[in-house]
Amino acid sequence: MLGNHARHLYNGPARMSSKKVIAPSRTFVFRGGTRIAGTVIACDAWRGDDLSFISSARPRPGQPAPTDRNTTRPARGQILTTETTLALLGPRAERLRTRALLLGYGRPFTLGTLRIELLPAGILPGAAALSCEGGERRILYAGAARLGPPSMGAVAGAVRAADALCLDGTFGHPRFSFVSLAEAQGAACAFARAARAEGCAPVFLTAPFGPVHDVVPALVAEGWRLRGHRSAVAATALYRRAGVDGPVVARFSGTLAADEVLLWPADARQAGLLGRLGRPRLAWLSGWAADADSVARLGVDRAIPYSNLADHAALLAYAAATGAREIAAVDGFAQDLANALRDGGIADAYALGPPRQISLFD
Repeated sequence: MLGNHARHLYNGPARMSSKKVIAPSRTFVFRGGTRIAGTVIACDAWRGDDLSFISSARPRPGQPAPTDRNTTRPARGQILTTETTLALLGPRAERLRTRALLLGYGRPFTLGTLRIELLPAGILPGAAALSCEGGERRILYAGAARLGPPSMGAVAGAVRAADALCLDGTFGHPRFSFVSLAEAQGAACAFARAARAEGCAPVFLTAPFGPVHDVVPALVAEGWRLRGHRSAVAATALYRRAGVDGPVVARFSGTLAADEVLLWPADARQAGLLGRLGRPRLAWLSGWAADADSVARLGVDRAIPYSNLADHAALLAYAAATGAREIAAVDGFAQDLANALRDGGIADAYALGPPRQISLFD
């Protein structure tokens, strides 16, 4: 049983000595991923032998996407996640199911001295935040979470009061400010119409999971049919496997009909298959499209800065809603997010990640 391996969540108050005050250690530590100190819980960490919480099917830095053919060896311990997230994990799902503890939202259970509960995160179907309470200590590992309207097939994000919070800092820099879903849908439809009016093929560069699933229903409603890279086709199949209905995406074979648009990964921007389209017009649908330098490097005709993840302002709003006085930021622009939180009065806001190497040469 998991409870037999649980340790105490919190090591107690600071200890006084004649020389100095020894402050209690921080709640979150990095060891092969983010971990809750003093417990057996690792969060979105694929290394370890204890209990690994998987917050969503969104690929983490250094991990393969669910639609990738090659996958890495997961952690050897038990997995805590939702049934929907497990279904979206693709080829890894069956390998994980035999040791997966599947939990629904709002169904708390006890792990040793801890009370564990999953809350909806709003970014993907099945995505969850982990609420952990032990004694008087309230901990929330939110990861990539947002409030407001949820992504397609997801449950609206919820928040819980916490003493310590861990947030994903992918878009933690102030330059990341996203348009609304309605604006993104309008921009996508206008782009497709304009491209066809110029006799060009409309191509959307976008990740197979995330913003594309929010925007393409508007394209379909306007009469466009969808073709895509194999990863886009696989992603829609995984959505259906998870019980989420969505538009059909046909595999791209080199040509587009007059009423078709193409969904293509940005990292395959130079793929030879795109060259068969002759004069394509490219729109980048991504949170990264809010970064002017990234847009210039990719070389697109239109940037649509929309994401299923929270932008800088939404991250600050989420943090404020928890009332946490200790906040760890992980991944992406974690340091910028921590700086903004400290400027906002959160004294113990810090970036969490692997040790940085010291550069010996400029």
